[in-house]
Formats: sequence, C-alpha cells, structure tokens
Amino acid sequence: MSRTDGRKLVALAAAATVGAIGIGTIYLPFMADRDKLRGMFEEGDESIPEGARREIRAIAKAEAEEKRKLQQQQKQLERHQGEEDMQQQQQHQQKQEQQRQRSSAGSMWSSFRRNS
Repeated sequence: MSRTDGRKLVALAAAATVGAIGIGTIYLPFMADRDKLRGMFEEGDESIPEGARREIRAIAKAEAEEKRKLQQQQKQLERHQGEEDMQQQQQHQQKQEQQRQRSSAGSMWSSFRRNS
C-alpha cells in the first residue's frame, strides 16, 4: 500500500462520518417522519373494526361501574368506622363516669383503716 491509498482511506472515512452525522442531525429530525420510523404512526378510527370498538366501550363502561361501586363501598366503610369510633368514645366516657361515681370523696387513708 502506498501513502496515497492511506490518505484516500482516511478521507473516505472522514466523509462517511460527516455524512452520517449530517443525516442524523438534519434529515432525520426535520425531514423524515419520526413516528413512522419508530412504527408509532397513528391509526385512524377507520382501521378499528366496529366489534372491537364495541368491546372497548363495554370494557370502559364496566371499569367505570366498578370504580363507582368501589367508591360507594369505601364511603360506607368510612361511615361505619366513624360510627364505631363514636360508640367507642361513648363507652369510654361512660366508663370514666362510672369510675368517678364509684370513687367517693373521703380521706386518702380510709382504705388503710378498713384493712387493718
């Protein structure tokens, strides 16, 4: 190989590199349809069969109904828990009131006098 062949190879490699970079920075982003290159092009409504469209609607409707039922159950559960909390508070207050009524006013030494 002579010296001129090496220079030609380097020039050819540099031109190929510049060409690849040029295509990558200018052609692809601005001129090529990127979505089609990626396979993400939009399909029109015409391409979806009517049966599939009905199934999609039915599934969406069933999901919405299930979501609504779940929200209703959650609200009922919250109400039920609120009622239980109120009942527990009332029971606690009643127990405190009973303990107050049991404890009688008197000397703190009265319990020792009874035991002796």
